[in-house]
Amino acid sequence: MDEKPDPLTIAVPRNRTALMQLLQLLVGREKYLYWCGGVLERKKLTKFASKMAARYPILRNTRQRSYDRTRDLAVVQFVAFPNSNQVHWWLLSSAGAGGLADPGMPDASVSHNAMDADHHLTLGDYVLLYATKREPHTVTDRRSNRERVILKDTSTWTWKLRRDVMTEIRTSIDECCKRIDYGHEGSSSQNPWGLRGLLAAQRRRPLFAGVRNQVIDLHRYARDEWEPCRKVWIGRHSALAARFGQTAGALRPLNEVLTDYLPKMPRLPVYDEPRLTLRIVCEGKDEPGG
Repeated sequence: MDEKPDPLTIAVPRNRTALMQLLQLLVGREKYLYWCGGVLERKKLTKFASKMAARYPILRNTRQRSYDRTRDLAVVQFVAFPNSNQVHWWLLSSAGAGGLADPGMPDASVSHNAMDADHHLTLGDYVLLYATKREPHTVTDRRSNRERVILKDTSTWTWKLRRDVMTEIRTSIDECCKRIDYGHEGSSSQNPWGLRGLLAAQRRRPLFAGVRNQVIDLHRYARDEWEPCRKVWIGRHSALAARFGQTAGALRPLNEVLTDYLPKMPRLPVYDEPRLTLRIVCEGKDEPGG
């Protein structure tokens, strides 16, 4: 007799960025557009995962899910991520019978469509959107037969900073400029602070395409707002101005930020090996990084 599948064998993403990448992949490429989620105490995870496994086909393997799609059945994934004594969880489903879009299922009334403006999937500062972005494409010029790069608008799922978060960061930039708070990016012997510290913190975010473009916009905004204030800073720090010359009180050039500090994020491994599982999370033996 085959052993009954155990929901506690479900793997857990290795860190927060891997979690975001997994959710983006499921909602985007795999079309798990319907979702519900929440937060529960770690000690309740075992019972909750078993309940979800009894309701939905969350333990089907890749081959079985492909077969289910051919029969117009929903495919469903359960994703969990621990944070201290709590566990954040998401149930994600495709369209079809037996999933979250099925009005006869227990959680259909509390499920959301990730495409709806009021029901995008969010995680902390970030929101998962179907957004337009400009990507470089290489084309061959018919006249010269030479290759050239053009920017083309494409639409794809990507993480972005929530609108209110962007507003808060711009407000912080304004405050730094108002206080002539040039600051420091931080080092092994000094904590980051001021305008430069604020911008350095944005560069350390997970650089999904949408987030990366927003961080570029924030640097551009900071450059424009700081430049008039820079003259005041130089007047207050004549010794530093004499020492550093033309670069005194300047922010990093945007081309330098793009080249050296904002690499395009490659696809990363979602899981550690050996994999962290729900069982290990329930036992409190380990949890993934930030």
